[in-house]
Amino acid sequence: MFDSAIRSFYQILTGLGYNHPVHPVLVHLTIGLVMGAFLFAAAGSLFRREPLLQSARHCVLLALLFLLPTALLGLMDWKHFYAGAWIFPIKAKVVLASILLPLLVMIALFVRGRGLSPGALVLYGLSFLNVIAMGYFGGDLVYGSKGAPLPSELQSGEQLYAKTCKACHPNGGNTLDPTLPVRGSPKLKDFDTFLAWVRDPDAPMPPFPETKISASQSKDLYDYVAREFMK
Repeated sequence: MFDSAIRSFYQILTGLGYNHPVHPVLVHLTIGLVMGAFLFAAAGSLFRREPLLQSARHCVLLALLFLLPTALLGLMDWKHFYAGAWIFPIKAKVVLASILLPLLVMIALFVRGRGLSPGALVLYGLSFLNVIAMGYFGGDLVYGSKGAPLPSELQSGEQLYAKTCKACHPNGGNTLDPTLPVRGSPKLKDFDTFLAWVRDPDAPMPPFPETKISASQSKDLYDYVAREFMK
């Protein structure tokens, strides 16, 4: 039922012309609020300005307000775009979010705007470091490490691979079954074999029909994958 609701949600977005993940829409807001809270807290403590300390606490309250819907959208994106694959950046983000929540709750409950103890500043600092790490793993999930630029004719395939395949097949591997990597796979022997596999793969890999990846996009994807991983 949950998976069906997620599919319906993204189908509505696609009908509106929005084909991107929705998690980043709120995650940057949450991260920015936590960073702002730390900066306000540090400045308020340094200059002994109570209004800045109040602003820090207000940022934390707003971050708490957005944290749960941000996490929910992240879960939905993970299921829809990454087929629920437990790759390392996803695990890291889940752990960090689980740590961030109690940190923000402790600040909201026990830290007030009248003066700031060293322990309170530590809580702000840990929250700040936490969201930096979350941003790092989010960037790693989307962009990974970049090498030398590819020829222009392969760049569209590279972009499609990054968006559609990389979560489960980073660097041509296979996070769900390491014994069946993309790199060196017999499915890459020719385009027809590759296309048949993409259209009707074995579980847990989801199928990619024409409505998701067109024939021309599949050819771009194959050209990139064959160049990079047919070794």
